[in-house]
Amino acid sequence: MKCIVNFRTDKRPNNIMSMRLYNIQLMRYYEEVLAQSARNYAFTGDKKWEQRYQILKPKSDQLLKNAIKIADEKDKEFFVAMNKANLDLVEIETKSLELVNNGQASLAVKLLESDEYERRRKVLRDGLTEQVETTESNELDTSSLSTNIVSDSVKTIIDLERELYEKLRKADVIKEEFLAMITHELKTPLVPIIGYVDILLSQKLGKINDTQKQKLEIIKTSTGFLLKMISDLLDAQKIELGQLAMIKNPHYLSQIIKDVLARMRPDLEHNGIMITTDLQENISCLCDNTRIEQVLINLISNAMDFCPKNNGKINIKLRLEDNTHARISIIDNGIGIPKSKLDKIFVKFYQIDTSSTREHGGTGLGLSVCKGIIESHGGKIWAESEKTNNGTQIHILLPILTH
Repeated sequence: MKCIVNFRTDKRPNNIMSMRLYNIQLMRYYEEVLAQSARNYAFTGDKKWEQRYQILKPKSDQLLKNAIKIADEKDKEFFVAMNKANLDLVEIETKSLELVNNGQASLAVKLLESDEYERRRKVLRDGLTEQVETTESNELDTSSLSTNIVSDSVKTIIDLERELYEKLRKADVIKEEFLAMITHELKTPLVPIIGYVDILLSQKLGKINDTQKQKLEIIKTSTGFLLKMISDLLDAQKIELGQLAMIKNPHYLSQIIKDVLARMRPDLEHNGIMITTDLQENISCLCDNTRIEQVLINLISNAMDFCPKNNGKINIKLRLEDNTHARISIIDNGIGIPKSKLDKIFVKFYQIDTSSTREHGGTGLGLSVCKGIIESHGGKIWAESEKTNNGTQIHILLPILTH
């Protein structure tokens, strides 16, 4: 489906009243096309819909500005009101595009299906429709201008997009129900599997030889990885729906970092990773310490995976950024990230290397979940990397408690 809408120009307006009608008709169709583009982008994540929106929005805005500029006093009041209604509508649509780009498509869908969005659409749509009817009734010779300003082919596109939107909306409900069901059903049997493997490894049910121990360790590692994938799926879904539970209390960030490193030290040593810290003490934050630990474990594990084995280095810094925020930095000497991909790594399911031979596994959910958790704390997370094979820096800004 083509993204550009072409309006019919075979019958141009030939007087002031007709020009007024022509412009209002165009405004009405722009509103419809922009709304459908925003909604389809929220459901599909297909960039063509966002591009279509970004191409047509300036044209719609300019049409209103020109109408205000050339209108007489009476018309100017109407077009100013329509411009205000358009800006109110664009505010929600722009926010929805940002949510999709931040991996929160479900929130974008909710926003575009909200009562407030429909109310704002109704204000603009009803205002334009009323003026079309009034202008048509005042035309001395309505046959001089077809009220069907938009070509039949474009009307067909709009109708198809409405139909697509309804199909996508129904599919989205099915997807959410399936995801909730499958993640629960997968997680349930994993818990006893991990439990029994731990019992076998403890040799409480009898001694095991080295080969058996090795195979059980593989089972434990694999089930642990699968459990993390399922947990990431659940968390990603909750973040999209704005339902990720947070229990926030005052905590010292340096202590959270130390607790995480104490838990991860055996893995770091096993992989020959040298860990260094530079932590400013007594920086407190109102946060869910379990969720912040989850973020740090994910980021340090990523750094560990991409560092050179037996020669890896990770440095963790904690500093006051200003009087209101603290910055946590995780700096590694790993393979780095191409600059062109830095803004994409926090998008859900994104993989830097999608080849079948890629060395590092994962679902592409971990960093998306980290972003959701940090933003739920009113913070910000981003990555820096000068070039490949020159390491990566992940930075987190969190609001601090001020006394």
